[in-house]
Amino acid sequence: MKQKYDTGYCDKEPVQQKMFSLKRQIVGTTWLFIIVVALLLVTFLISMISYYQKKADEKRMIDMVSYAETLENNLTELRDVTGSIYSQNSAFDGINVYPSPAEKWNSVYDLLNVLRIQVKSNKGIAGLFLYYDSLDWVQYAVNEKMSFADIEALKKAGTAALKNSDGVYITFPLITERNSWYSVYMKKASAAVGGCIRLSQGLPEDKEETAVYGVISDGQFCQTWPEENEEKDTEDETIIIGSDIISLLQPGENHIDGKVIYLYQLNSEDMAVVEILPESIWLYINKIHAVLMILIILYFLAAFRLQRFVYYELSRPLEDMSRALENIQGGVWEVHFSAQNRISEIEDVRQSVKTLLAEIEQYKIRFYEKELEKAKIHRQYLQLQLAPHFYTNCLKNAYYMLALKEYDNAEIFLQRLSVHLRYLLQKDAAFVTVNQELDFVENYVDMQKLMTSKSLSCRISADEEVMNKEIPILTLQTFVENSVKYARDAKGSQLLIDINMKIRKTEEGNYLDITVWDNGQGYPQGLLDIINQQNPVEKEGLGVGIINLQNRIQIFYGDNASWYFENRDGAVSELILPEKPEVKE
Repeated sequence: MKQKYDTGYCDKEPVQQKMFSLKRQIVGTTWLFIIVVALLLVTFLISMISYYQKKADEKRMIDMVSYAETLENNLTELRDVTGSIYSQNSAFDGINVYPSPAEKWNSVYDLLNVLRIQVKSNKGIAGLFLYYDSLDWVQYAVNEKMSFADIEALKKAGTAALKNSDGVYITFPLITERNSWYSVYMKKASAAVGGCIRLSQGLPEDKEETAVYGVISDGQFCQTWPEENEEKDTEDETIIIGSDIISLLQPGENHIDGKVIYLYQLNSEDMAVVEILPESIWLYINKIHAVLMILIILYFLAAFRLQRFVYYELSRPLEDMSRALENIQGGVWEVHFSAQNRISEIEDVRQSVKTLLAEIEQYKIRFYEKELEKAKIHRQYLQLQLAPHFYTNCLKNAYYMLALKEYDNAEIFLQRLSVHLRYLLQKDAAFVTVNQELDFVENYVDMQKLMTSKSLSCRISADEEVMNKEIPILTLQTFVENSVKYARDAKGSQLLIDINMKIRKTEEGNYLDITVWDNGQGYPQGLLDIINQQNPVEKEGLGVGIINLQNRIQIFYGDNASWYFENRDGAVSELILPEKPEVKE
């Protein structure tokens, strides 16, 4: 026995995948990329600037601490050396006693040697000075870096300070032509010993170009850099702080009056070192940050350009094509792309869609033409079926008239027959005016009167506006011929045919209402059942002419035409035709 195996997937319906919008994906991805990259760049820049500011602040404070320690060490050396000479050197005491000129000069000479030794052994001391003979005479020992002009300036400043002060311990800063100094003196009687240190000693080697370094002593600012012998790379004026700003300073970083001031206080003296910088953007960023900022600005410009490109060159053309496809789905086959496009691939798709639609339109036209040709052939076939079967009778009647020498009647009859045939055999005429059809019907009635001895009357009632309306050829003739053929055996001596035509106006449009009535015995019930159908089918030869007419009406008017047949004191036939057909050749 064969076993059946279930493959597990053959009978299952495929899972419908979730659809998404390509336009939204492109625009969303573009914006996500722009925002993410922008956030990363800005975060990176902010972190770099923050790190740079932190390191710059730390370096400035380290430089200030190092500078202050150097000055403090130099001041300690100067105070120690000056104090040792002042309190422990007998030669300094000998200068004040003056036992004799020779002893005085010996003491001065000994002190001068001590000064030289101390200057050479203490690198922080720039020079030592000895004042004697009521402070009028000066001997000194200085290092090789001190110029003659500085020496003279220091000598004069020392003399003035010592003579104007009654104190024992005297300090003062001094700015000379080439440098800045800080002097310490100790005075005893008419003599004094002291020295100076260079205030610029201890400044950081990599000094900032726009910075001004200095010392605050006794509430006054003494600038130590830039010096006049130094070349300046900045054209800014030298920044000087007054006593009003000094009173506001706190240890550390200060932001006052458009300046950034870093201050560090010395421990052993009423002195502080400062670095003064102008408040500017370069305090917080460097050239690398500026370049990165420019790159970020360029990125935003490029991102803006990218967004415009995505919107105008991708998003809008895609939306335009999507809208065109929706129109096609709605049955609108004429497509116009309104959005501009410069992308070759999208333009290729556009042209392909247009070409495809053009081919479809051509196919529809060819298909429509074929259907029309088929309908024309079928219509012509139906028209040929309507050729009157009484042609033979007509010829026989003409023969009998000639045989009986009724030449006048024969001539009239043959003329009527000629008109009848000429009208009936115009195969290319699908439509005629109501006036032409009525003329044909009257001609047919006259022929019947000549062919038979039975009385026949046809009354026509039609509005004036109906006469120029077009109807399918043989529309009225079909019903008149049917009445003549089947209603001639009606009781009474005369066959009556009544044709009524009028315009019926409705909200949907104008319709032509055609009613044909005769006083015969009416339609057989079997025939009524057939011809009252929407799509009548010929059965056992019943109603061939009427059914052919109905088929032609369906070809020309589609479902917009209607008919109704009944028996009411005879046969009643009613057609409701639109004013204009759907198909017309």
